[in-house]
Amino acid sequence: MASRKRTRIRASVIAWFAILALGLVACDGDSSAPPTEGASPGVTGTSGTSEASPTGTPDAEQVLRANLTSEPSTLDPQRASDQVSLTVVRNLYSGLIRLDEQDALVPDLAEEVPSVENGGISEDGLTYTFHLREGLTWSDGSPLVAQAFVDGARRLFQPGLDNSYVDFYRIIAAPGPDGDANVAAQEALLTEAENLADLDELVMENLSVEAPDDRTVVYHLNRRSPEFLSLASLWPLYPVRQDLIDQHGDRWTEAGNLVGNGRFALDVWAHSERLRLVRNEHWHGDPVSLDAIEFDMIDDTAVAFLAYQNNELDVVLLGPAQLVQVRGNETLREEFVGYAQLATIAVYLNSADPLFSDTRVRQAFVGAVDRNEYANAVLEGNALPAYSWIPPGMPGHESEIGLQYEDAVDASRALLSEAGAEGAEVTLMVPEASTAVLAAEWLQAQWQENLDVTVTLDVRETAAFRSAYAAGEFQATIGGWSADYPDPQNWLPPFASNSPLNFGNYSNPRFDELIAEAAQEVDFDARLALYDEAHRLLVDEAGIMPLNYQIRATLVKPWVQGLVPSPREGVVPGDLYLEEILIAGRP
Repeated sequence: MASRKRTRIRASVIAWFAILALGLVACDGDSSAPPTEGASPGVTGTSGTSEASPTGTPDAEQVLRANLTSEPSTLDPQRASDQVSLTVVRNLYSGLIRLDEQDALVPDLAEEVPSVENGGISEDGLTYTFHLREGLTWSDGSPLVAQAFVDGARRLFQPGLDNSYVDFYRIIAAPGPDGDANVAAQEALLTEAENLADLDELVMENLSVEAPDDRTVVYHLNRRSPEFLSLASLWPLYPVRQDLIDQHGDRWTEAGNLVGNGRFALDVWAHSERLRLVRNEHWHGDPVSLDAIEFDMIDDTAVAFLAYQNNELDVVLLGPAQLVQVRGNETLREEFVGYAQLATIAVYLNSADPLFSDTRVRQAFVGAVDRNEYANAVLEGNALPAYSWIPPGMPGHESEIGLQYEDAVDASRALLSEAGAEGAEVTLMVPEASTAVLAAEWLQAQWQENLDVTVTLDVRETAAFRSAYAAGEFQATIGGWSADYPDPQNWLPPFASNSPLNFGNYSNPRFDELIAEAAQEVDFDARLALYDEAHRLLVDEAGIMPLNYQIRATLVKPWVQGLVPSPREGVVPGDLYLEEILIAGRP
């Protein structure tokens, strides 16, 4: 567990550069969250410092008030993928292991992190055994046993559940003949299945997860997986109460029905209005100071900023316009905190669309925008221009990837002409969040001016946007990805031809081969080389259009002590470590 020492802000600057992702999926950022929050040159305050907290008596009422930016799409850990949902899910549930503040794997529900040395990983690397802590319970006080992890894993592959992350976990299908990782059952299942739904059903039938007793969970892999421990720390393998799912059906995640095992428990979910979590008195870790967290669902950064100024919110994310106001306000500058995110905002140009099926057209659109103008003028210096998909600070980032798209307007016009697509008409779909629309309007102006095309904006309500985004039902849209764990394996497989996360329908057999080969390579340097080739191919063929990396800009009230920012967090500052927060001195 993290240290209990209280500081006003810990780790104010984390990682390198990045952003609050605008896209839909977990790793993928929230579709309604602004792509423009981040630290900015010229703003002073706590940015870049670790300031000791003022002394004071803790308030009698320990309630943190924060903004989710929109309605969570789900509180089901086997379905959650957007960052709004994950902000809540990761506080309602705990997994076997977790990443700490330094991105090191540490035990959570498990007694220790499995290794070959402690017998938790078999010599052939195909079996992982986790031993649960003694006396674990759910938030209602009932015993939490190993079977709950088997139930969670089975639900992940349940036909119709539509979890975007399922592709990462097909390695827990039945092992191949004689345990040979290179003759994995996954290959046989892929051959037998006619589509991904059939594949998931076959994987579910052959799932190699077992609970030999109440305190032991065993995962059998169909190939060696250097990244499996990182995957085991994520929400798709969280335990679930199958009895309550059977009892309540689709309403099992509603307040009064949902029972979790995390730091907090669900108290109120007034859809589209507010959500309240309360301290889980049966939490297995160090005591949690907060009595409750009150979440609003404000999608306009200006409205959220006003709520913060009125002391209705204790923390808030800033858009460009609000950042300008902070620069001119001495009091707000003192409450400013800037820190990095490991994420990339990008434009998806749908390769299944007749216009964007031509690589030259995609390349033309990618090269026809001035990312420096966007980062400095539109986002008020909040961002760094992005040309490569994997952001700085992540293994696999290479700064020269994609630089052919810098200052490439003339080349872009030539490509569009060569493809016979002059005067094209394009529809850009975005969510209704204020800063998402700001980004869309800038892209519209850039493409129309530089390519002489017509761009129409399709601004959708958040839920409708998420649905269309996940289904790949768009011509062009703004999305992104944020890190779940520090490995390029977290960034590139979503673009494989059969991945459910491949929303832009990019497809290249060589890319697929590289991803498959890298997945089984245990030598880290060799894996990086394979992923590097795949990364270059993806960007060169404009399978994705990286737009910017940003540094998150936030305001934090002085009475909020112990907030721990993270480059991997969701839509609420410090939401990965809310158990660290103490309220002291609220007026």
